[in-house]
Amino acid sequence: MAFTTGTGFHLGALGFYGVMLFFVHTCLVLMLSIQRQISIRGRDHLAADFFIRRAFRIYPLSCVVVLACIGVILLAGSAAFLGRPDPGWGLTLSNLFLVQNLTGQDSVPPPLWSLPFEVQMYLLLPGLFLLVEKSGRKAPLLVCALWLGAVAVIWLLSRIGISYEVIKYFPCFIPGILAFCLRGVRRRLSPIYLYAYVFGTALILLRVIKHGQDATMAAWPMCLGLGMIIPNCRELELAWLKWISKMVARYSYGIYLVHGVSMHLAFTILKASNPILQWACFLGTLVPMVGAAYHFIEKPGIDLGARVASRWSQGRLSTRVPRPV
Repeated sequence: MAFTTGTGFHLGALGFYGVMLFFVHTCLVLMLSIQRQISIRGRDHLAADFFIRRAFRIYPLSCVVVLACIGVILLAGSAAFLGRPDPGWGLTLSNLFLVQNLTGQDSVPPPLWSLPFEVQMYLLLPGLFLLVEKSGRKAPLLVCALWLGAVAVIWLLSRIGISYEVIKYFPCFIPGILAFCLRGVRRRLSPIYLYAYVFGTALILLRVIKHGQDATMAAWPMCLGLGMIIPNCRELELAWLKWISKMVARYSYGIYLVHGVSMHLAFTILKASNPILQWACFLGTLVPMVGAAYHFIEKPGIDLGARVASRWSQGRLSTRVPRPV
């Protein structure tokens, strides 16, 4: 990991594990979204409807943030977010299309590294949903077999020296599908499983954070355990905590994209300033940017995507209706 302390602890691993847990969560949420989509509009054009909505949800805000960061680098001659003053067309286009993991380009801003893997995972979700739905009660076993298969394929590719960069996070996404399959199971796990999961995860985190080891493979069993535990969790009952969770969920995408900019302004440019001033700058820039990003870009993009998907589906259906004689 890139961010370390003087004691040798690799704190960047904590953020990395947070991203891996988010992969589980987002996969579960999208499976539920597909189920809701089918209940409202049926299975006709399922994949196209899903892809259109996700594209309008993801790309507008990410493109604005990428262009803004690259504009700052070019206009100010700053190496912020990149390490060099000239981003180049290859890097710019890779980040705009979210394929930098395929082209080998840097991510601008740096937290954007995880989004290409998520976008590429979208391509599989509609098919996986239909497969799980068709499998019925055997779906959890099928998903576990998929997880083991993904781990085996990645291990084999690593042994023979073939890059597995594109698929190395599949074992972190698949547990979200497992959680979706297990959500209706009435049997509740013993608390000992939760304690064992927390204890095991803590040991993994301590080892990786202390020694700076590759955290990817260590995250796979952690994500699998989370996928098994989620269905056994109860809904929040505290009203204030539910409200906070709702706000975090609403603005999470904006926080993910712009927090690096606020951190750079507060803790890099103002690194010699008083810590109170640094945190005031961080929160004072993060909150308005996240609010503007959601209300002026993200939410309009979501609404536009819903309209485009609905009109496209209606147009496709109308072409299949026979004309009256």
